[in-house]
Amino acid sequence: METHVPLQTLETLIAFRTVAGNRREKDACLDWIHRNFVAESKIPVVLRECADCPYLLMDHPAATWTWFAHVDVVPGREDQFQIAIDGDRITGRGVKDMKGAALPFLLAYRDACREGQIPPVSILISTDEETGGKTIPNFLKKGFTTPIAFTPDTGSSPGIVTEHKGAVWFTLTSEGISGHGAIPWESNNPVPALAEALLAITQAYPPGTESDWRMTVSATELYGSDAANRIPKLATATLDVRYPPEEFAGPEAVMQELQKLLPRGCTLTIKESGNPLKTDPKHPFIQNFVNVVERVEGKKPGCIREHGATDARHFSAAGIPAFLYGPIGGGIHGDDEWVSLRSLEDQYAIYRELFTSV
Repeated sequence: METHVPLQTLETLIAFRTVAGNRREKDACLDWIHRNFVAESKIPVVLRECADCPYLLMDHPAATWTWFAHVDVVPGREDQFQIAIDGDRITGRGVKDMKGAALPFLLAYRDACREGQIPPVSILISTDEETGGKTIPNFLKKGFTTPIAFTPDTGSSPGIVTEHKGAVWFTLTSEGISGHGAIPWESNNPVPALAEALLAITQAYPPGTESDWRMTVSATELYGSDAANRIPKLATATLDVRYPPEEFAGPEAVMQELQKLLPRGCTLTIKESGNPLKTDPKHPFIQNFVNVVERVEGKKPGCIREHGATDARHFSAAGIPAFLYGPIGGGIHGDDEWVSLRSLEDQYAIYRELFTSV
């Protein structure tokens, strides 16, 4: 099989430690992408920042679609910034989410440009998706638009993603009276009430399974006392909530429902929220994309929905259709994040054919 996704190139991309706060590595990564891939088109490229997070924008003057991606990653062990290969399986931080998933497009775009074909696509690469993503909303507020937006930033389920849940992060707070841990009768410990609230929420909204299209609530951060022998005044937990838009109209409706479960002394406040994604799978671009995938992979992909949120939600909120299709992989954000090399090769072929069919 002819190879279009060199492992050495993937290894170079994965080696950039583009975690939150590492501005130097993010700048270096985008500069490397610009020099080695995007500059081939000769179309002007903008390299700037949004809230101290750099981004790359190549706005094609006659673009029929926009490809967007992020190259920031969650933290990992030092050895995860090197790829490991076991047959078709490649492991490393960001091989799936989503530097590895982005590489086939960059290679295909470079090769098409070298052959004298400049694909009619705009390119937007951010470095803040894993920390809330301010870059794309900022662009959209300033009037950036596109007929349709596409990203390979998918989860573990194969399929073309046209829908995902809304997201909202809450701070759950239990308030008491602080004091010395040795004399609890002089205090009012807020920790038991917080534990009671978390138990009630977990019982009302159990984890479920991947096939369950319902609201999930995950406690992700816990904070209490600042000393081992001090009862805190406040005990807090962060709740990561994902909800189907058919079930709840928005974050306020979710909060009203969860507040019914809270014991006395506990309150909820919204930290941040994200819109759901909902795109018509019959959109002409998506239908063409389905045909391209079928020709390359030998089978027709289905349109699916995912539980997680991506930057695609920002386009959807602005009235711009958006969808996702990425390589096969899994273990996202985990110790064994992986991607299929054969799937990366298929992605390259999909892009090369897509460039000539739009």
